[in-house]
Amino acid sequence: MSEGTTQVAEDKIASAEFLEMERELTSETSVIALMKEQMTSMLGMVAMFVITIALSLFIRPWYDVAELHAFGESGATQVRFVLLQLVMIFIFTAFVIMLARYKKEWLIKYGIMGVLTIALMYTTVPLMHMLVIDFDVEEFEYQDSFSYEGDYITDMGMDGFITHELVLNDTNWSDSISFWNGDGLISQTPNWTHVSNRAPADDNAKLKVVKTESTLTFSNTQWTWLIDSETGEELERYRCSDDVESETYPVIPDDCNVALILDDGIYTFSFGGDMKYYPKVGNELTMQAEWGLPPYLDLREELVEIILFDDRLAMTTEKASIVVILEETRQNLQIEPVSLEFEYISSSTITSVDFGHSPWSEDNISENDGMNGFLIIGETNGNVTGWEWNGGNSDTEQFELQEKMNLDGLADNVTQVQITDLDESGYTDLLISSPDEAYWLHTKLLKNRITFDLESGYELGVFVQNDSTYYLYSVSSDSVDSGIIEDDMFSLDGLQLYDTPFLIGVLLGLLLMVLLYFHSEWYVVNTVGILVGAGVIVMLGVAFVPGLIIIFMILAAIYDAWAVYRSKHMLELADTMIGLQLPILLVAPQDKGYSFKDENTKMSDKRDVVEINSPQQISKQVKPKKNKEALFMGLGDIIFPGMLVLSAVQWLDSDYSLPVAMFALVGSLLGYLALMTYVARGKAQAGLPLLNGGAILGYLVGGLLFAGTEIFNLGISL
Repeated sequence: MSEGTTQVAEDKIASAEFLEMERELTSETSVIALMKEQMTSMLGMVAMFVITIALSLFIRPWYDVAELHAFGESGATQVRFVLLQLVMIFIFTAFVIMLARYKKEWLIKYGIMGVLTIALMYTTVPLMHMLVIDFDVEEFEYQDSFSYEGDYITDMGMDGFITHELVLNDTNWSDSISFWNGDGLISQTPNWTHVSNRAPADDNAKLKVVKTESTLTFSNTQWTWLIDSETGEELERYRCSDDVESETYPVIPDDCNVALILDDGIYTFSFGGDMKYYPKVGNELTMQAEWGLPPYLDLREELVEIILFDDRLAMTTEKASIVVILEETRQNLQIEPVSLEFEYISSSTITSVDFGHSPWSEDNISENDGMNGFLIIGETNGNVTGWEWNGGNSDTEQFELQEKMNLDGLADNVTQVQITDLDESGYTDLLISSPDEAYWLHTKLLKNRITFDLESGYELGVFVQNDSTYYLYSVSSDSVDSGIIEDDMFSLDGLQLYDTPFLIGVLLGLLLMVLLYFHSEWYVVNTVGILVGAGVIVMLGVAFVPGLIIIFMILAAIYDAWAVYRSKHMLELADTMIGLQLPILLVAPQDKGYSFKDENTKMSDKRDVVEINSPQQISKQVKPKKNKEALFMGLGDIIFPGMLVLSAVQWLDSDYSLPVAMFALVGSLLGYLALMTYVARGKAQAGLPLLNGGAILGYLVGGLLFAGTEIFNLGISL
């Protein structure tokens, strides 16, 4: 063995003293030991983390009521707005760093303080309003009830409804048809009643009705007649077979199970699936054209509604809804299918349909020229779907799906859809009913302003104004219940801005900023930081759906990691903010005597490890020091997880939104715990990868538990 080799071996032999000190160092500097030493700061940071998010949830109703969505309702699902937010973060960061490098700290300080003053009031003003506004509403109650004879047949849009009763006169049955609108409901008597002989139709023949804007065509397999819907006057009558012995009325020489009588001719629809046209020429009716209806259209047992608008007929059964273009001649001698302008085949069961003025129209109801409209369909699976009809514009698709409906989860089973105008504003709203409740959805935002409990057998809701009082008449299969609609039954709508809370909120924000300027101690910085963070969380949380927030968080986490570990400019930004003592971070002191005003720590000076070469250095390292230290966390590290928590509460189904949001919060706290294992070593870390990752993971786990695979439906667009 050479002398050199012996020397190397001797160098590797550590003294007992060195080994003992090394073991002591390992014990003193373990992650758990370091975290225990900084437990006070860590718990303080957790408390501020939770308080900031809780405060944003507390003030959320104020933003929700006012519909203060940064990019509007449609922008809540669009990726381009998230990218815009990310670009603005880049620009802000670059601008601040540039000013710092050019020694323009005064411009940074006063510019950011001005922005923060405004941002602070986005929390203080709503907070003051939340302390005085009563968001609870009075429940609607029924005060009166009466029964009517016969059976409910169909609604007449916003005007009322039609009932039918079979009346036995001597030995013959008669069809007694009554119309009820506001005046009739108030007086509890129909506005008009029309009685006509039914024979030779038997009492089992179902009465069918086709509605136009001003008339009603009734058919009972043996007779077809036309009634003025306003007066109840019979305008025309036809026999549907030669079995009817009468020379007074012309005969339609074929089945007229369902019919539509117009000025120039008659359309008949048989249960077998034929559609025929008879022009009115003399006393004899001769078929001029014939078409075939789709085979899935069952007019005998499954008919829901037939409505005429313009020269189009909307025919809806339980399985499908079509719009037929009415023609008077066919193209060739063979029977051909009807011309369809619209076709919707349900995967469930259609329960109701309505056609009228669109809630999204910029025109008043009285300004509608009849060439635009809205077709809405409700189904037993809870779907409510609407299509805009653009009859006056031949350059666009005649029926365009209205993607702003956004009524998923409103009801598990939709029994009735109605186009209404409760407040008589001239702009329509929707009344959507389930078996137990009806929801009045206000304006194009479809915000539920009031919920009505429903009795069994509910068919229709009719809003009536008498003097200055509004009523709901809930029409069931054989009775009508009514109640007064009071102002305190409506949920709040629009911006709630009261003078006193507004002034207090503004003054509180100004006072805090003045205090920050003259006394920028850690507790002032934290107070302002928590309030600013809560405001930003709620503003962005209500602006984007959770799927979009997740994309935002992933992109921001990638940027944060790059900015901390590669470019290092995020550390430079943090040093600038600490040096200027600006509240875009939170401070958690470890010791009572800590002063943020004396803080001069540089994030960019922190190192991952300390190289130790001798026992003397070890002694210096393990020697206790009484530093007055603190943990720092940028507001962004709280804002991003908080946005996901708040967005979940805002946009997910109310049945499981809060539990999923809480899972996201717990996930972010677990991410924070993982983050602290690095921070405890004195190493500056990118917080968003762990915090955002934990929040997203918690959101997905909670979503799977409470919402199933539906949680993976991001619901976003470009």
